[in-house]
Amino acid sequence: MPKLLAVFLKKGLSALLVFLVFTYMTVLICSIPRSFTVKTVNGQVTTTHTGFQILNSTNDKFISLLKLDMGKTGRDNRPLVYLIREMMKNSVILIAWGFLLSVATGILKGIIDSQRRHSKASNLKVFMTIIPISLPDVMIIALLQRLAIYMTNHGIDVFKVGGFGTINHLYLPILALSVLPSCYIARMTSIAIESCYSQDYINVAAGKGCSSYRILWNHVMRNVLPEVLGSMPTITTILISNLMMVEYLFSYPGLTLSLFKFFRNNERDGLVLSIILLGIIYFLLEALFKLIKWAAFKPVKESAV
Repeated sequence: MPKLLAVFLKKGLSALLVFLVFTYMTVLICSIPRSFTVKTVNGQVTTTHTGFQILNSTNDKFISLLKLDMGKTGRDNRPLVYLIREMMKNSVILIAWGFLLSVATGILKGIIDSQRRHSKASNLKVFMTIIPISLPDVMIIALLQRLAIYMTNHGIDVFKVGGFGTINHLYLPILALSVLPSCYIARMTSIAIESCYSQDYINVAAGKGCSSYRILWNHVMRNVLPEVLGSMPTITTILISNLMMVEYLFSYPGLTLSLFKFFRNNERDGLVLSIILLGIIYFLLEALFKLIKWAAFKPVKESAV
C-alpha cells in the first residue's frame, strides 16, 4: 500500500507540474499584445513591447490565477466565474453525451464489422467506417445540418439546427460530435477483434465446443476492451478538437464559443480562462481513463478453456 500511494503521489505531482507549465505558457502566449511587432532600424532590432513587459504581465496574471482571481470581462465587467458555472457545464454535458454515444456505437459497429470479415458486405464496412474518418469535420457537420433542415421542412421537427434551451437543441451537436470518434473506435475494435480471432486460445475454445457468442464475449472482448480503452485519450483529443467547430456552427453556448468571442474582442482574461478550463477537462478525462484501465483491465493472459 505505501508503494502504491507513492506511485499515485508521483504521478499526481507530475500531472500538476505539467498543468502548471501549460497554464503559464497559455498566459504567456495570450499576454503578447496584438500590436506586438519587430522592426529593424539602422541595423538594430526593436520591438513595440519589451520582453520584460510581457513577462511582468504574464507573471501578474499567473499569480492572480493561483489566487483564484479569474478576472472580469472587458465589456460589461462581468466576473469570469460564469465560465465555470455555465459555459464549462454546457461543454461538459456535450462532451459526456458525445463520448458515451461514440463508445456505444463504435464498439457495436466494430463487433458487426468484424463479423463481416468473410462476407460480401466488406465494401459497405469500408464505406461506413473508413470513409467518414477521411472526410473533413466541417463537411460532416454541414451534411448533418442539411439533413436536419430537410427533416424540419418535411414536418419532422426532431432536431434544432442552432441555439440552446431544449433537449432538441442537444441532439444534433451530440450527433455531430460523436461521428468521427465512433468511426475511430469502430475501426480499432474491428482490428483488435480480428487479431484476437487469430490467436491459439480462440482455436482451442472453438475446438472444445464453445459457442461463437461465448468466444466473443468471454474470450475476445475481455482482451479487446483494454486496447479500446487505451485509445480513449485520442478520442478525448478528437472530441475537444471537434467541440470548437460544433459549438461555433450550432451556436451552442459552451467554452469554445466563448473562446472565439474573447479572441475576437481581444479580451485576454477570458481567453486565458477558457483555454485553461478546456485543458482541465482534457487532463481530468485522461487521468480518469488511465485510472479505469489500471483498475478494471489488468493485463490478462488468456489460458486454454
